[in-house]
Amino acid sequence: MPNAVLVLTKELSRGRFCVYQSRPDFDLLCVKQTHSSIVLEEKNCNEQIADGIVGSSTTPLAILTADCLPILLLGEKEHALIHAGWKGLQNEILNSDIVKKINPLYAFIGPHISTLRYEVQPDFKENFSLKSAFIENEGKLYFDLAEVARTQLKQISPTIIIEESGICTFLHNDFHSYRQNQTIKRNWNIYIP
Repeated sequence: MPNAVLVLTKELSRGRFCVYQSRPDFDLLCVKQTHSSIVLEEKNCNEQIADGIVGSSTTPLAILTADCLPILLLGEKEHALIHAGWKGLQNEILNSDIVKKINPLYAFIGPHISTLRYEVQPDFKENFSLKSAFIENEGKLYFDLAEVARTQLKQISPTIIIEESGICTFLHNDFHSYRQNQTIKRNWNIYIP
């Protein structure tokens, strides 16, 4: 099997956030993602059904995405890595007790689909009351996943510092995008403490 291609590295005050085009060849913890609002502690998470992992060890954590938001949260002592698609955000994955418990001070939102590439139908508005998450352009309706995430993060931690990669998975060929070409491949978003 060829080595996984590293396409992004973000150095942080504690550890680093990386994105690989496939599974890298080192030990890590990951979950079986189902677009849920389930977040597990790392000691109970490996290969379990969930969309987020919380912990404090030095073991790398992985979340897979193809347009959804990979969100890294750093608290004073613990960290969390979250897969936040529209269903997870609708069910307030970021507002789960286990996430709030780490008291996030910093968030990094990794590569995801940009607003003007995420077209939705008018009835999709029923899923979210946040009007600023929707943009109309040339008769089409678009959804801003990151706006919902930023709003939810500020609700649980008003002083949180939020950074974003600024990379659209749909527009950058280094990243897998389901909406671009219905790929079954996934971006391996990894936090290395």
